[in-house]
Amino acid sequence: MSERRIHSRASVRRQTFAVLLALLPVTLLVCACAGSVWISPKGALASLAVAAGLGGGSPALDAAHETILWSVRLPRVLLAALVGGGLAVVGAVLQAVFRNPMADSGLLGVGSGAALGAVVAVNLGWGNVFLALPFAAFGGAMAAVGALYALAHAAGGRPSLHGLLLTGLAVSALAGAGTSMLLVATEEFRVRTVLFWLAGGLEGRGWPHAALTAAFVLGGGGLLLALARTLDVLSLGGEEAAALGLPVHAARLLVMGLAALVAGACTAAAGSVPFVGLVAPHGLRPLVGTLNRHLLPAAFLGGAVLVLVADMLSRTLSQHMDLPLGSLTALVGAPYFLVALRASEGRS
Repeated sequence: MSERRIHSRASVRRQTFAVLLALLPVTLLVCACAGSVWISPKGALASLAVAAGLGGGSPALDAAHETILWSVRLPRVLLAALVGGGLAVVGAVLQAVFRNPMADSGLLGVGSGAALGAVVAVNLGWGNVFLALPFAAFGGAMAAVGALYALAHAAGGRPSLHGLLLTGLAVSALAGAGTSMLLVATEEFRVRTVLFWLAGGLEGRGWPHAALTAAFVLGGGGLLLALARTLDVLSLGGEEAAALGLPVHAARLLVMGLAALVAGACTAAAGSVPFVGLVAPHGLRPLVGTLNRHLLPAAFLGGAVLVLVADMLSRTLSQHMDLPLGSLTALVGAPYFLVALRASEGRS
C-alpha cells in the first residue's frame, strides 16, 4: 500500500472520529430537549453548567422544566447512548470473532434469554418490583450464554466457531419457545408489560437504570477495547491466531463472555433493540478501518447516536404513546441488512 493511500485512509479516519465526537454531544442535547414538552437548549446548557458549578445566579429553567430535564430526559438519553454504544461494540467484537460482518449479539442467544428471564419475572408477579425486570432479564441473558457454552462443550473437545454459531441459534430457539409458552399462560393484565419490554423501549427508566448499565457497558467495553489486539489476531482465523502464539480457545471465551456481559446489560435495560450491533460497526468499518482499536470506539459513538435518534423519534412521532424503540431500529436496520447482504453476495 502506497504512503499516499495510507495517509488518505488516516485522514478519513480522523475526520470520521471528529464528526462522531462532535455529533454525539449535539445529539444528546437535542434529544434531552425534544419531547412533548420542549426545553430550550440554552436553558438546558445553563442548567447543566449550574450543576457542574460553572454558573450562578437564578435558575435558567423553571421548576417544572428543571424536573423534566433532570428526572426524565437526562437519565433516558444517557441510557439510550449507553445501550446503543454497548450493542454496537458487541456487534463489532462478534464480527471479529466469527469473521462475519453480519454478526451481532443475537448469535449468543442474549436477546432471547433476556426475554425469557423477563417473562418469568412477570409470571412470578415481580413486574412492578423496582429493578426486578432488568435484573431478571440480565439473569436470563447470562443463563442463555451459559447454556450455549455448556451445550457447545457437551460433546467434548473444543467447539469450532461453526459449532458455537449453531448452538447459539438453537439456544435462541429454545428460549423463544419458552417465552411463547409462558406468554400464553400469562394473565392478560400482565401481557402488555411483557410485550412492550420485548419490543424495546426506555419508558420509565431513570438514574438507577443508567448507573447500573453504565457500570457494565463502560467496564465491559473498556476491557474489550484493551483486548483490541487480541481481537485483531482472532479475526485472522483460528489456525493463524494459534500460529502467532495466541491461546485461541481461552481468548474466544474471554471475549465472548465480556460481549455477553455488555449485551446482557443493554438488553436488560432497554429490551430488544435489534440491528444496532450490525449497522454501526458495519457502516463505520470502511471509514475507520478494520483495526479494533479504531473500530470499537467509533462503533460506540455511532451506535450511541443511532439509538439516541431512534429513542427521540419513539417519543415524538406519536402524541399518545411511546412507539417501540426496537421497531424503529428494525425499520432502519432490516433494509440496511438486505442491502449489505446483496453487496456482499455481489463481491463474492
